[in-house]
Formats: sequence, structure tokens, C-alpha cells
Amino acid sequence: MDVLNLLMRVLRAKASAAHTRLCGVRRSQRSQGRQPPASQARDWLSRDRGVLAGAAKPPLVEDLGFPQLEVVRDSERMRKVFQKHLRPLNGKTYQIRECLVSRVFHRKATRCVVLYTLHLEDPDTGQEWSQWVSGVMQAGSKPRRTWKKLRRSSSGSEVPGVSPVFEPFSYLSNLKMLVQVFPYDHQLPALSLLMAGPPPELEPLLLARFGPGDWRAEAWDVETVRYRASSRCTLRLTVQAQDATTGRAEERCFYAKVYGNEERGEQTYQVLQALWNRGNAGGVSFTVGRPIAYLSDLRTLVQEEAPGTSLKDKLLREENVVPAVQKVARALAALHLDHVPVPRQRRLWEEVRHLEKIGNLLQQACPYLEPEVKEIVGTVVAGLVELPLAPTHRDFHPDNILIDGDRLSLIDLDVFSEADPLLDVARLLVGLAFMPLDYSLTHERAQIAAQAFAEEYFVYVPEAWRTSLPLHLAAAFLKSAAGLLRSQPGRRPDMVEAIIKESKDSLEGRGWWQRSLENGTEGYLFSSFSS
Repeated sequence: MDVLNLLMRVLRAKASAAHTRLCGVRRSQRSQGRQPPASQARDWLSRDRGVLAGAAKPPLVEDLGFPQLEVVRDSERMRKVFQKHLRPLNGKTYQIRECLVSRVFHRKATRCVVLYTLHLEDPDTGQEWSQWVSGVMQAGSKPRRTWKKLRRSSSGSEVPGVSPVFEPFSYLSNLKMLVQVFPYDHQLPALSLLMAGPPPELEPLLLARFGPGDWRAEAWDVETVRYRASSRCTLRLTVQAQDATTGRAEERCFYAKVYGNEERGEQTYQVLQALWNRGNAGGVSFTVGRPIAYLSDLRTLVQEEAPGTSLKDKLLREENVVPAVQKVARALAALHLDHVPVPRQRRLWEEVRHLEKIGNLLQQACPYLEPEVKEIVGTVVAGLVELPLAPTHRDFHPDNILIDGDRLSLIDLDVFSEADPLLDVARLLVGLAFMPLDYSLTHERAQIAAQAFAEEYFVYVPEAWRTSLPLHLAAAFLKSAAGLLRSQPGRRPDMVEAIIKESKDSLEGRGWWQRSLENGTEGYLFSSFSS
């Protein structure tokens, strides 16, 4: 089904039931598309300003297909552009106090998506809040054609109950950019619908999870967890319901993920079902939040909330970090040695091709690092051997691991595949290396956690796997460096150089987590960035 016509179909269905079904359902202000809250936004703005202070302008990959890249990545110039061109819906004037480039996805000569965080103020009331706005540029005239199509269809219209202060979609001809005001996103048409209230397809599925009874939705609260413009968005849904027969009221939490790619959503739902069923049979070390449905017309996956505290929070709060990471290590080893039928595979040749692309990006962005990057990529590609494919998360970092007593759960399984299991080990070790940079975890505690995790994991898996770890660590650091260049333009460019050095050290068996801490933080790869 044409995604641009999806809203037309759903809105017609909603219109017939909206008055009777939604008028009695309360929605909080978090459902109105203003994300994140102003207080949280001020914290983010302050932190990002600190990172940017005194930093050189990040390297810009030349792209003749998008000569406007220099402008769209300039926060102050874009603040002025948005102040001039964003049209308020209610005739009022809002001041854009600050504009930050929050994330950039750039595929050379093909596509560029930039997510901006605008700090807004209502001059009449003094109210402040933050608003996400995304800009989409593609080769040729596609953004303009998309905008015209949106104007002709109800996909470009406001959804009842979701009222951003600016027009949902606009087009900047000088930049050849389609502008989208969150929660409106032409690749994720179901997003604004979910913000407004439970769609007719979804409401009975959620109410069924309350158990026997005549349950009616009383309140619908939506919180944005993660947003990747034109790609996917994760929402936390809090539903308050009452049994019309007994008057009993309950509240339950669910997660909904809206996808731009239908195949990815369907496959992730199959992964969740396989892990849920395996967990119920007692045959898998990690479980997941119970999958409820994949709604193909909305391209939305819905599941129950998985209980527990993230490994990241445990590392930040608990005095002794060793028990938690050892528990995770044992569970990961058991998962890698188990058999879980999943619909995706990641073969060695795909990983090599991806690493070579990463290397090309780093060489283009940082020509002075070209010899080091070429050497690292060549060494990794020459040394990797294909291990037996195993159930692999492939984004195994501390935020995606939940611990609830003896129960461990995984979240964010969009790339879960049969793949080389050491991808997970390297991803977690590199994730721990970055934690002291963004959080209050000390370098010493991060290193203790990494050492305890690695030692425990390799007790339970074939010894031969250990020999491949330096290669995977080097590759994982390269991926992190490329991720900084693509998605966080405000990062200090010299940090990329430090990451490349760490990648090279990993190949030589001198990984950050293996170094002695006798000299304090001297050997820590990011010690110069953490003051």
C-alpha cells in the first residue's frame, strides 16, 4: 500500500469512531509531539554546547550531489532559515532561540537526512520547549515531488489531537529540502496517528492484555523513546483502562515501533516471537517483552514492556559492577550456543563489505588518517574467519540489556540475526569504553566491568573464539568512529583520531580493557576528553 495514502484510509476509519471512542480518552501533553520536555532539552543543549565549545568544525565529506551540505549542517544558519520559513499554524510568532544538529544520516550522492532540535519560546507566555524538525534531501527532485504529493493528499494534513505549532510539512527550494515537523514524517505515517490516540486496529489488542472483563481505555499517554527521522521511531505507550462491569482500573505499559521499512518490522516481529516462545520453553537465556502484533498497514510492531533495569543504569548506580556483567556474560554465551530460528543471516562477506565501506568513509572524512585506516581494514579483512553462525543481537550495548533479578531481557532487536557471535562481545566492550565520556561511570569501573565480562564469557564458549576478538574490537571501534562522523557532527574531530588509534591498539592485543590502571586514567583512550 502507498504510504502516502495510508493516512487517508486510517483517518476515514478514525473519523467514524473518533467522537464516540476518543472523546472520553484523556491524552497527556506528551502526546502532542513536543519532544523532549523543555527541562530535559535545556540539559541536552547545555551538554552539547560544552562539547562544541572550542572545537574545530567537524570534517565534511565532499559530496557534489549535495552542495548544500555545508549550510544544512550549520546550526546557526539553519536557525535563521527555520525562523524565516517555518509557518506557525495559529498565526502566532514563536522565537527559535537555538537550533542544534542532533543527527545526520548521509549516503553520498543519494540521500541525506538531518534531525534538528529547535529550542522554542512563546514570547507572549514565556513558555519554552523543544521541537524536533527533520530535513530530507535526495538526489534529483524527489523531495519536491514528495511535498507536492503530500499537499494533494490528507497525508500532509494535521491529525486530530496532534497539533504542532508549525505546518507539518514544507519545502525549502533553495536547499531542495523537505522539512518535517515531529511527529509528522512521510515515511512513518502511523507515527502521528499513534500520538493522537489508539488506532482502531490496535486498541482491542492492548485492552486484551488487561485480562478478562469489559475493559475501556480511559487515558492514552505517549512518550517518544527514540526517533530516527524517515527510518523508525520507538514509542512508550501507557494505557489506563477501566473494567466497565466492576469499575476496577489498571495501567499497563507497551512499546510500539513504527518502521519505514516494512520487511524489517515483519522480521523483527518474527525474532521476538521466536525468543518469546523459546523463553517460555525454558530454552533461552534472554527473554523479550511479549510480542503482541505487527500491524502491516501501519508498519508498527507492538509488544509488552519488558521488566528490569538496564545494564547501563546498574553500572552507574551499583557499587560492585562485577556480578551484573558476569550474569550478562553467562547469558550471552548461552544464547550464542543455543539455536533460535531467526529470519535473518549476516554472513562474513557482508561484514567485510560493510567494514570496507566504513573504511572508505573514514578515509574521505579524515584523509590524514588514510594510512592507518587502510592498514586496520586490511588486517581485519585478512584475519577474520567465519565462525559457526549463532543467534546474535548485533547492537549489544548496555542500554539494550535489562536485568530483573535472575531474568535478563533484550530490547531493540532490529538487526538480530544469525551471525558471528563475537560481534556482540566487541560491541559491548566498545560500548563500555565510551560510557565514561557521556556518563558518570569512572574509567576504572568501566575497565573492571569489561575485564569481568570478557573473562566470564570466554569460560563458556570455544577457546578458538578468543583469537578473533582483537579483530572484532578493531572493527567495532572503526564503526564507532564512522558513527560519530555521520550522526553526531558536534563531536570533536580529534576524538576520531583517538578512536582510530584504539582500533589499531586492539589489533596488537593492547585493548583498553586489558591495560593496567596503576597510573590512574593515563592509559584510557578518552582521558583527554573527559575533563
